[in-house]
Amino acid sequence: MFQVAIYGKGGIGKSTMAANISYSLASRGRKVMQIGCDPKHDSTRQLLGGRAQTTVLDYARSVPVLKRKLEDVTETGAGGVICAEAGGPEPGIGCAGRGILTTFDTLKKLGADSLDVDIKIYDVLGDVVCGGFAVPLRGEYADAVVLVTSGEFMSMYAANNIMKGLSNFDTGKPRLLGMILNCRGVENEIESVGKFADAAGVPIIAVIPRDYSFREAEAKGATVRELFGDSDISARIDSIADAISSAADGRAELRYPHPLDDLQLSDLAAGRDIRPGSGVPQQRSACSGCGRRTSIKGTRIMSSCAAFGAVAALTKLTDYEVLIHGPRSCMYLMDMSRGSISMKLHSKGAYETLPVHNLRCTMMDDSVSIFGGVRLLEESLEETISDGCMKIAVVTACMPGIIGDDCAGVIEKVSSRHPGAVIACIQTDGDVAGSYDEGMAMASEFICGLMDPSVRPEKGLVNLVSYSFFNIESSRYRGELGRILSLFGLSVNCRFMDETTSGRVRDFCRASMDLPVSGDRMTAEMIAVITERTGRKPFPLPLPVGMRQYAEWLRLMGETLGMEEAAESELRRAEEEYGEFLAKHKRRFEGKKVIMLNRRGDWLAELLDDLGADIVRMGMMSGLPRTYSTASSRMSGRVTEDYSWEMLAADLKEFDPDLLIADLPYPVAGKCRVARTRKVGIGTVGPMDYAVYLENVMRLPAKEGWKEAAR
Repeated sequence: MFQVAIYGKGGIGKSTMAANISYSLASRGRKVMQIGCDPKHDSTRQLLGGRAQTTVLDYARSVPVLKRKLEDVTETGAGGVICAEAGGPEPGIGCAGRGILTTFDTLKKLGADSLDVDIKIYDVLGDVVCGGFAVPLRGEYADAVVLVTSGEFMSMYAANNIMKGLSNFDTGKPRLLGMILNCRGVENEIESVGKFADAAGVPIIAVIPRDYSFREAEAKGATVRELFGDSDISARIDSIADAISSAADGRAELRYPHPLDDLQLSDLAAGRDIRPGSGVPQQRSACSGCGRRTSIKGTRIMSSCAAFGAVAALTKLTDYEVLIHGPRSCMYLMDMSRGSISMKLHSKGAYETLPVHNLRCTMMDDSVSIFGGVRLLEESLEETISDGCMKIAVVTACMPGIIGDDCAGVIEKVSSRHPGAVIACIQTDGDVAGSYDEGMAMASEFICGLMDPSVRPEKGLVNLVSYSFFNIESSRYRGELGRILSLFGLSVNCRFMDETTSGRVRDFCRASMDLPVSGDRMTAEMIAVITERTGRKPFPLPLPVGMRQYAEWLRLMGETLGMEEAAESELRRAEEEYGEFLAKHKRRFEGKKVIMLNRRGDWLAELLDDLGADIVRMGMMSGLPRTYSTASSRMSGRVTEDYSWEMLAADLKEFDPDLLIADLPYPVAGKCRVARTRKVGIGTVGPMDYAVYLENVMRLPAKEGWKEAAR
């Protein structure tokens, strides 16, 4: 089977040409199928007596998969041409280009490829750059491409774009058959198109003059070729059919397109002689696609999308329902990740009760990418409100952004029907807004907007602010934090962004002080948004980890609150406890050689120094995120930047270390013990807990096997 894609600007007459060419081919004994790929679905009407047939997309939307039949979406028209129409969504809703993909997939599954057809004609809209309409340019669909144009500049501009698209789908062999000039009566039309064709290196297969017979035939629901078979117009159409037949038989020359560049197009528009192209056409081979591949080394790898980050932030508001406007797969992945972490934290005492499950989804599927998802969004919002949830945050996944769903319009409509409902929309559009961090930042900006700056601060209340509370999410560390705060007569007002309510966020300014939980970049950005919203400035230091940070934090807190004596008393107690701990555990670490990779702060290096370990390398692996690294570090001079696998292998051989500490598991081939970084904790309790963990790791054999255990 030979497949031909007929492209042209909307309204240029490509559907008329396609129907006439199909009839001409059929009258010459060819078995032809014509597929209309235009949302107007009028490609085959002249072959069906003026009738519009059922489109594939309408059929796919209304008929269950197991009940579909090929004969329901195909009809036999004049000359025995098999006809099919893709159709499209309602204007302004959904993605018509995506509908082309669905049409081809549906026809294939229904057995269209097994039909007794010699030549398949695709009639395709060509004045858009959407990838869906470019599908017929792919090698598996188009053996030859025919362009329909006129002497109007925009028609030639569209034809030039189609040639560019054909170049992007290069299969390693020429596929452009030529142009059809369908005259519109433009001044110097034949001359203009001739210049364009010569500059692009494309032959003009036929020139079709303006003729009233086209209008007469269309009014009768037929083709010119059928009604006026002996006319000059029919002879010209037959010449196009002959060219296609020759190409199908391997007798016609197909060409590579040489689309005009911007300067050449400006000459064409101005009616000047077209200057030579700005570059030499690329030489192609049977695998030219390989030559266009580029390395992605050095580019940022997105671990998860902005929608996921926004959902992670918004689900912290326990009195809000979070509605993902996207596929169920998105909700599943986000919910599984959040749920598994919540269950784990609950099992360790981080929550007294399990966090509420406040995540929903509009359950978009492939059909809504064509027909739009606004109806699903509206129905989901109504259902959520009917369940008694009056505070809703909508997060958009990729699909609504791609098809252009008017989410704001839907929310406005639903809100007008339910004046008591509060509906927010975070339009991340999946990864369009960026990565997880960007999505969380967008959501936190919305949540900060709930704060009421007019609320007066009360003595003794503090807010905890952080991008993540992971490092203190255990009953032990929460208890230690509560103990430290109580030394200064403080209690927590709001944990931002942790499990909380919108009411607590609204009363954020009740606290007299905002304490950063960590010193990472995302927390700093979050605090900047809070400062912009409320004018409040945070406590200068994050929650302390390690003896040195703890001493600095205690003294500054004592000075700030006028409680220096309480701070010094706690510091003496902590130093005594820490000293006793070091004396008890130091023997296990003294002289042991350690490699640290992707450190999370100074506390770990200081802990190892205090225990007498020998840190032979502190490496920062290249290409990995540094979300947890602080802006300043006492240890910066000891860090080897852009550390690599090769450097690790060399260090393992040179230093023969006793221990490797890393965020991720690295292959050491049994050459040393490996420890993972864990929760940081707070004060000296977290580091001491981690030292006990390291001590247990040090007791293990470097290699697996009970026979090698230390005696």
